[in-house]
Amino acid sequence: MNSKTSMQDIADLLGISKNAVSLALNHKAGVSEELRTRVFEAAHQLKYRTEAKAKKKQSHLLVLFPEYIQDDKTFYYEVFWSIEKKAKENGYTAIISGVSKEMERLLILPDLYHEMALGGVLIIGAFHPDYVSKLKVLGTTLVTVDHCYDSLQLDAVVTANAEEAYKMVTHLVRKGHRQIGFIGAGSMSKNFKERWYGFETAMSDAGLAVDRMSEIPENALDDLATFLEAMNKDTMPSAWFCANDRLAISLIQHLTAKGYRVPDDVSVVGFDDIEAAQLVMPRLTTIQVQREQLGYEAVELLIRRIEKGGGPSKISIYGELIERDSCREIRG
Repeated sequence: MNSKTSMQDIADLLGISKNAVSLALNHKAGVSEELRTRVFEAAHQLKYRTEAKAKKKQSHLLVLFPEYIQDDKTFYYEVFWSIEKKAKENGYTAIISGVSKEMERLLILPDLYHEMALGGVLIIGAFHPDYVSKLKVLGTTLVTVDHCYDSLQLDAVVTANAEEAYKMVTHLVRKGHRQIGFIGAGSMSKNFKERWYGFETAMSDAGLAVDRMSEIPENALDDLATFLEAMNKDTMPSAWFCANDRLAISLIQHLTAKGYRVPDDVSVVGFDDIEAAQLVMPRLTTIQVQREQLGYEAVELLIRRIEKGGGPSKISIYGELIERDSCREIRG
């Protein structure tokens, strides 16, 4: 803590009362979110830290996630579980809190953020950059999980999306496929964009043409049937690489409904290895995302930053190609 800087210095800089500064720095009610943000900005500018933060070990980690993934038992459950387990092993308690679209839009943080002495925050999934930026401005020790933000230099633990997509396309090429389509909404998330890039790079390196029309609109699942209507057996690629398993499973269902046999007529592969990938018929060939490792690495990185500081870094976790029944080899 900078012993030469006081709350009065912050108050003088902002032209507000010392009491307002105290309320803001101690996460108490009575000041607006806008003013609280300005106080923390001034505190960082003046290199001031509260005594509570300097003296008290903050043993709680807040885990924030957007409401759109709160019912996702298929992918994020293992991430949350591993975060809780790893935090406990290191003497911390992970507290999970959802963020509604309205909270995100208005840049409102959960009450827990203000009420508890927090060591740091893990951000799961994709938030609007402005929301994450607010946490950064407040001086929160942050690690983002399964998503990174190009506009913000933050610690991040992510899947090696481009590399694993490259691996899958190379696998298809080795099986004799030359017409390979991509299905995924590139505008939907950074993960999809990275998987598109890996797909495109692998196709280019194999000397194969890329059909950009295989990138379908944002409401991908709804548009699959319409998308396939425009195709016939002459224009249908021999294999589809889908940017996640939900798309792949839906594609298999739509292809089957149209009379195609998977994989005899068309091969389909996915990405993520959700539980349903083993239940669909035929069982899905996919990239297994190391969800448990994502959680472990994120907690370790966050604790390292809390206890030792250091500059931001990005950790990419490689996956594993799981070969099942939805992809066939083309001979000759």
